Amino acid sequence: MKKADIVIAGGGIAGLVCAKRLASAGHHILILEASSDRWGGRIETEEMDGFIAEYGPMRFEPTLQPRFAQLCAELGVDLVDFSGPSAEEITAADVDLPEPEQGLNSLQLLKRGIMLIMGRDVNDQAWIDRLNETDYMRLRKHAQLHGQPLWDMGFWNALSSQGILSHRALVKLRDTGTFYHMIPENLNAAEWIIWWLRALKTVGQQLACIAGGSSRLTDELLAGLRAHPNITLAGGHTLLAFRPTGLGQAALELDVKTQSGTTQIQAERLVLALPRQPLVKLVTQLPEHIAEQLDSVNGFPMLKVFFVCNTPWWTHEQAPQQYANCMPTREIHYFRRAPDQDHDGHGMVLLYMDRPSTEFWRHYIVDAERHDRAEVDQNARIVDAFALFVARDVKRSLESNQTSSLKLTEHARRLFSEMSLSEATSYIRGSIITYGIRDWARAPYGAANHGWQPGVRSWKVMDAFKAFDFGSGAKNVHIVGEAYSDYQGFIEGALNSVELAVAGIAPVPADKQDN
Repeated sequence: MKKADIVIAGGGIAGLVCAKRLASAGHHILILEASSDRWGGRIETEEMDGFIAEYGPMRFEPTLQPRFAQLCAELGVDLVDFSGPSAEEITAADVDLPEPEQGLNSLQLLKRGIMLIMGRDVNDQAWIDRLNETDYMRLRKHAQLHGQPLWDMGFWNALSSQGILSHRALVKLRDTGTFYHMIPENLNAAEWIIWWLRALKTVGQQLACIAGGSSRLTDELLAGLRAHPNITLAGGHTLLAFRPTGLGQAALELDVKTQSGTTQIQAERLVLALPRQPLVKLVTQLPEHIAEQLDSVNGFPMLKVFFVCNTPWWTHEQAPQQYANCMPTREIHYFRRAPDQDHDGHGMVLLYMDRPSTEFWRHYIVDAERHDRAEVDQNARIVDAFALFVARDVKRSLESNQTSSLKLTEHARRLFSEMSLSEATSYIRGSIITYGIRDWARAPYGAANHGWQPGVRSWKVMDAFKAFDFGSGAKNVHIVGEAYSDYQGFIEGALNSVELAVAGIAPVPADKQDN
């Protein structure tokens, strides 16, 4: 039987960073990754006609996410500014709303609801800006609404409580919010309010993306790990089962599927750097008190569709997040090359969504059983649907002389004014030169990110998952990653969970490390 000091199952950011930290402390590491040719987990960057298409995470908050910022600095990865959450202005009358809610866009309604839940003046932005991680932990554990702990409530339930938001306001927010409110998911109120209080900061916040694409993180990490003598990378290796080598024994026996069959590995320590769905497949291998807590988080689907166009109809000044209500999506982003670098006039559109919009687009995936990466140029019906949605609203706005948040070029305005709906649809369809779709709800990930369920005390789950065993007292099994963290939806959460686990693993004494 092969032997290893520490085995890490999962080659995403959590697994790779964990390996980096432990190898630096003198440990020998074997990293198992199910994919034979992909590392980085939910980080997935593709180049499409010279544009960077981020099918995975694309925006970060380095000033609020110190471990992420430190990792970027260590790896020599640069950051550039990115656009934050905003709301499309909806011109429909809202006279059915109570007077204090009238005239507010969806983002303003969300902020109003959160501030009322917290018992604050709805305009007290200074309070939001002063909050820090210590405040968030206190809120997580102790905040209440009408005498009930917020951790024991759903976010939707809290917003609907007496004195918060009217149901009509919630319907407006749910249906027109071009950002991730997650109201239908009804996540843990305390946790989701914390998520939004971070996002609503106006001081000490910088939204950024990674220069050259998020895959730079994976590339730089892999380069360092491959050069480290203490680390072995094993692609095409899937953890199937694990158990103690004997009653009361600390050492673990692992069953691992390889491309040539199944093998056994004996390990002194096991790190499960996996999201919820792969962990659920291992539920029978876990101690009961750990297994019963896997459902403390909800994995929610998110989907991205990219279209690259050779004759974009929007200007270089087009704002992101606008015009999202013209088709099934939560967000819409427009990209053009910088005017002084625009050698071909091409552009790119990103549709980024949660439910229910995911249910519309996921139908177009060709190979749903093997969707372990983006499908590019596989189903032209995606283009057909997109072209029709755009053409309908462009024609409607031009014919009614309505002010639109979509900033058409003068050429596009003249062209579409003279075209029928069918001609405009054909024109847009013909302008798409490449496209791609990625549905993170599919296996092997099962979700783009995760949220704590109502009634869950997250800090207790995190404490249990950071280190446990099968009765030996060795505390030599660990669960790390974004899913069960205090900063869900971001790499920072994965890094925080790694630090929780690594803090309890003693470094190898210098005199026992390999020279």
